[in-house]
Amino acid sequence: MSAPPSRSESLEPSLPGSRWGRNAARVYLGVVVAAAVLLASELVSGRTGFGSLAISVLTAPWSGLLAPLASRLAPHLTPVAMRATGLSLVALTALLNARILYGIAARMERDARAGRAAR
Repeated sequence: MSAPPSRSESLEPSLPGSRWGRNAARVYLGVVVAAAVLLASELVSGRTGFGSLAISVLTAPWSGLLAPLASRLAPHLTPVAMRATGLSLVALTALLNARILYGIAARMERDARAGRAAR
């Protein structure tokens, strides 16, 4: 008789109220907001600098995937509309990354609790 297939640990759901996940997502979003404020000040002054770089790194890999979309949209939009579109895409990708970080941290918390319980 064969044993029932076991479920992989990585497929177990993450903790819905994970303190680690919530903290990781909040810190990440706080850093993104600070970089977005810096980026907005750069856009107003008409220069690029650290804010542009920080936003690109913080929203990776999505910023690299969305760059071709931006180059296709650019001829059809005004500069103000292009900036608004870019900032909204940054916000959406930051929220996606925050959710991913939440899941990673929640799984780490779940595994740490299971390890302590096993001792």
